[in-house]
This record gives sequence, structure tokens and C-alpha cells, in this order.
Amino acid sequence: MADLPYDGEDVDQLAHALQAGTLAVAAGSRPALVAAALLHDVGRLPHVEATLPQAPHERAGAAYVTGLLGAEAGWLVGSHVLAKRALVATDPDYLALLSPTSVRTLAEQGGPASGGEVERFLRHRLAADAMDLRRWDDRAKNPAARPLPIEQLLDAALG
Repeated sequence: MADLPYDGEDVDQLAHALQAGTLAVAAGSRPALVAAALLHDVGRLPHVEATLPQAPHERAGAAYVTGLLGAEAGWLVGSHVLAKRALVATDPDYLALLSPTSVRTLAEQGGPASGGEVERFLRHRLAADAMDLRRWDDRAKNPAARPLPIEQLLDAALG
């Protein structure tokens, strides 16, 4: 993921992943949530994307992570885009927190979630975790951040 551009953001994919994982660890998250934070954009990697070439990155990533770490981490990875759409639909202050790139991709991802989508999403037992993951995703774009070492993040992700 190092040196793989992150869609116009000021960090590469690896820095973004490490920052998101660090935020999950700082929040005291359980291993599956730390793993999902680290791997939420793994579907952008060419070898993962190639497994489901017509699917959006969250679906390819969810399939990959489910095979690696199980259904919980996979569902969280697969839901981070819907969590963004749900947050935009339900939190009037959330949209202003998004980077210009995230605002642009929001439109590509279907815009704010509909009332029915939000309702179904919020009924899932992991919806609050997916929203936490989404907020870490949004904050993990700081070129001056000092994330935890990858070894420490992997230890936290694997329990």
C-alpha cells in the first residue's frame, strides 16, 4: 500500500491505513474493529480489486477480509461507505468534516443514504462500529500524523 495514491488525498494508502488503525487502537477497539480500520480500503489494491473487478472497493475488500479474518471484520470493511452515506443523511454537521475528495466520492457512491437504507443499516448490531470506523477513515488523512508502528497495529488487530 506504500506509495499507492489515495484518490487525491495528501497521504498514500499505507499512511491512511496506519492512521485509521491507530485511531481504532486509541479508542480501545476490539481486534476485529482494529483490523477493519487497517484494512477498510484494501479493496483498492490491484490484486484484491481483480477478484471482483466490477465491484466497488468496499465489496471487494469485504470479500477479501472475510476470507482472511472472518465475517465481523469483513462486514465492517464492506459497510464503511454506507456508514458515510448514513452519517451524511443523519448528522447535519458531518458533511462539513469531509475532505473534498470524500465529498466527490460521496456523489459517486450514491449520495446521502435514503431513509430506508439508514433504517436497515442502523438495525445491524455492528452499525455503531461501522460509523466509528467511518469517522476514523475521515480523520486518517493527515500527512503530519505519527501512527503506531505496523507491528503494534497488527498485534492489536490479531488480538
